[in-house]
Amino acid sequence: MLSAYLRRHAMPVGGRRPRLRRRMVLVRIPSRSFRIDVACRRTAGNNDQGGNVFHRHLRRPGTGVAAIAVTLLTVAAPLSVPAYAAPEAGRQVADDAVLTIKTTVGIRGADLDRLRAQGQRSAGSQTPAPPAEPQPADHAPRYDQQQRVPALSLLDAQQEANRQIAAHPQPARPASKASMGTTAAAPIGEQPAAARVKECFDAGGADRGIGRIHNRFTYCAKIRLTAEYWEIDNKGIPIEKEGTTTANLEVFTQGDDKDRRVRVFSKIEEDSVDYDWGWFDNLFVAPNVPLSLIGHCSEEFEVCHASRGAATMPWATWDNYTRWVYWDVYNHEVVTEGRDKLSVNRWYVSAYTDSSQYHTIRPGNTAPRLVRCDSATYFQRFGTRYPKACIFTETIPHLTYDLVSDYTDVSLHIWTAQNDPNSTYPMLAPDGVPWPRDKNIPGKFFPGNNTAPSLHRITQELHPTLVQANSDHKNGACYGLPPYGHMYQLTGLPVPPNTPDEQCDEYPFASTLEGAGHPDPEHPDFNFSVDAVKQHDNSVAGGKLIAYYVDDRILAWDAGLDRPFEVNDKFYVNIRG
Repeated sequence: MLSAYLRRHAMPVGGRRPRLRRRMVLVRIPSRSFRIDVACRRTAGNNDQGGNVFHRHLRRPGTGVAAIAVTLLTVAAPLSVPAYAAPEAGRQVADDAVLTIKTTVGIRGADLDRLRAQGQRSAGSQTPAPPAEPQPADHAPRYDQQQRVPALSLLDAQQEANRQIAAHPQPARPASKASMGTTAAAPIGEQPAAARVKECFDAGGADRGIGRIHNRFTYCAKIRLTAEYWEIDNKGIPIEKEGTTTANLEVFTQGDDKDRRVRVFSKIEEDSVDYDWGWFDNLFVAPNVPLSLIGHCSEEFEVCHASRGAATMPWATWDNYTRWVYWDVYNHEVVTEGRDKLSVNRWYVSAYTDSSQYHTIRPGNTAPRLVRCDSATYFQRFGTRYPKACIFTETIPHLTYDLVSDYTDVSLHIWTAQNDPNSTYPMLAPDGVPWPRDKNIPGKFFPGNNTAPSLHRITQELHPTLVQANSDHKNGACYGLPPYGHMYQLTGLPVPPNTPDEQCDEYPFASTLEGAGHPDPEHPDFNFSVDAVKQHDNSVAGGKLIAYYVDDRILAWDAGLDRPFEVNDKFYVNIRG
């Protein structure tokens, strides 16, 4: 068993190695004792002069003890350790490399000697079991206030989201009935639903780029965490690297659809911890070193705050701990914009080790992710209201319809309008008259393109005039009805729908700013399409659209926002089949 452990964890031998230390320690492993002779040379500037070799001998009293001499060569890393740096407010676009973060921790020499002495004692007896639950950190992290950054405007946040979306395009989501996860916000509990977690991580991309934004209410990431431990002097200056511990940090975050918060779950992936300290420390020191995890909000306290303190456990406990720890990040109705009190903040998870024995030189922080929160009062379903919510913005909101479905007529109509608009009604000119241009119908989903012509939601309550205009133009193009029937007399649908079996379907939808009335000064050349579809198909597709608005938290158009066509919620339609 020991030989297998050494093959996995011992550092390679051979080649030129700077700074070697020779130590002799006695390790008791059940029925055997091993005398370990570790070569070590300190650099000039420490207690030994000019790299003189020294020896420390530990011998077990008595006779008849089998001893084996083993030589381990360890390499100290360069002494320059980057100082702590807060997450950048205007960070660069993340690439698609494997997600990694790094924390650097200092240990004073006297404390390090005590830890190793404890390890030597535990080698001769049963090692105490680490705590089974997270323990409070000895000290609260001192980085929180240092990392606070000014509030983001909606425009700045949207532009940042657009850059990340373009850099990390994600494929279209399936239609809601095909995925048990849909886009609806899941209930938030002490532990996330296992099926939700599996669905997000299994979908791919959680370990690269920005992680996976599974939908507007669900995010997951798997991050390679590296923790370097350095011996430091009395001034906190790193002297010598003692070892490195690595593990997979998992993050699963849910947006709330009834409050302005996200719940950030995190844990170390089971059996992912690996130690590279030298074989003795790997067994008896490194596993007992504590690690703290804590969730933070990036912006100033008037924008957001995170609840609950750090979760702290030894690495050995994290490696076998299957439950998630969590923090709630709340967004405040203080610095907001628009009718729905919109505000954007970022959250992240920090890994560190601070106590009477450890000093974090640099915490390991995950890249901050964007969250948009609102207090819109018009969301409801089956009598339940959803007055507040927080969603992830670095994804493209889109509704997926299937061509092979119980609403095929509607899916086919939308597909034709998006891909062959010139074949749809109303025409831009009567038969025999040249068209001034091609028809231009917005709303088609393109992965990674959040700036393509989109759709914007309107409601009867907030936009009665716009909704009425859409209805009037649709009825004019389908049935020739006033007040606009005369405009479509020669260009509208040749044969009206055969009611009641058929209905007039319009795309873009009647509940969008880009509908048949299309009063869009930014895109005056936008057009629409009408077609006769089965009443059943229209009813099913309409129900899915209503549910989608709630599931993806599509806010209604707010003309009072600064640069409204850039910062208002937008969405797209994807036809799959």
